[in-house]
Amino acid sequence: MLGPSEAKRKESYRGYQVELARAPAGWLVGVYPRHADLPILSRSDFFARDEDGAIDQARKRIDWVLLDA
Repeated sequence: MLGPSEAKRKESYRGYQVELARAPAGWLVGVYPRHADLPILSRSDFFARDEDGAIDQARKRIDWVLLDA
């Protein structure tokens, strides 16, 4: 999980917490389930080049993991 001082933006999507923090070459994104019955993403942290793209990519990853559940 990103540290509390690192988190720049937080968003909820389909029961998951999406956290974004500025990184030197873009954005560090963390995606974490908010409920015990939700599946954990195999790669919960990843990098993205821009903030909007990071949110879109996080949503796609959540959608895919919920498709398999």
